[in-house]
Amino acid sequence: MGAVLTQAISFLLVILAAYLFKVANILEGKDGRTISKIILNLTLPATIIIGFNSVELNKILFIMIGLGLSANIIFITFGGLIWRKRKTSDQALMIFSQGGYNIGNFTIPFVQGFFPQAIPFIGSFDTGNALMLFGGTPILADKLTGQNRGARGIGEVVFRLFRSPTFTTYIIMILLALINITIPENILSVVKLFASGNAFLSMFMIGLYLELTISRSDLKKVAQLLFTRYTIGISFALVSYFLLPLPEIVRLSLVLLALAPIATVSTINMVVYGNKESLSGFLSSASIILSLLFMTLALALIM
Repeated sequence: MGAVLTQAISFLLVILAAYLFKVANILEGKDGRTISKIILNLTLPATIIIGFNSVELNKILFIMIGLGLSANIIFITFGGLIWRKRKTSDQALMIFSQGGYNIGNFTIPFVQGFFPQAIPFIGSFDTGNALMLFGGTPILADKLTGQNRGARGIGEVVFRLFRSPTFTTYIIMILLALINITIPENILSVVKLFASGNAFLSMFMIGLYLELTISRSDLKKVAQLLFTRYTIGISFALVSYFLLPLPEIVRLSLVLLALAPIATVSTINMVVYGNKESLSGFLSSASIILSLLFMTLALALIM
């Protein structure tokens, strides 16, 4: 429990430090894009390689991919139905706030320091999650809202998926596991050097993107969205941990995933579907802080 609390406090301090750097004009919010590129192209793939190396491929990993897909589909559909009588932009806001999990930039950095054995299961879930984020969710959102903003062909979806270094790394490591190839230790030692900076850079990037100003009317809307997301998330976590016939490490991974914040791609899509950047930015920031608190509390209660 002490390690979990120390990790959570450390993350909060890094986020706060980055936010203060932004407030003091030492760095700007746009600097987060540079850090994001470093994370997505170097430190996160390195963390995934270490987590998946030597992993034994079994049916549980494929079950996690399926859960990543099905959880998104169920919760996106539920979100679309809740606000189906509201204007289209609000309905899209609810849809994208319920589907999509920030796994690469938040959940994996959160667990890699003290719970690295969970990374293959979390990464497998993220494979299904990515299939929805980069293709399935916009298509489903179009059907639920009667729009045509996210319509795209299969070729474009596949292209977008493999443009993501994270998704490509997942696929490569799964293929290597299928043919029982392990990366040698001398190469892995270099990869570990890149992976060691992933958690710090991820939290620092979040701090640079943190938005704390919002209108009162939008604040009420954000409260409704987050209440819905975390009510569903906590329910998903309880069902996963107490009812699913899976190993404990897998059930614990699902608890953390259920409480993960809103995905960055989802917040971008909120703007594409007619919502204000300030609203989606604040919503994303609030979900990150809440997820850090809920995930820390969940681990403190379980471990």
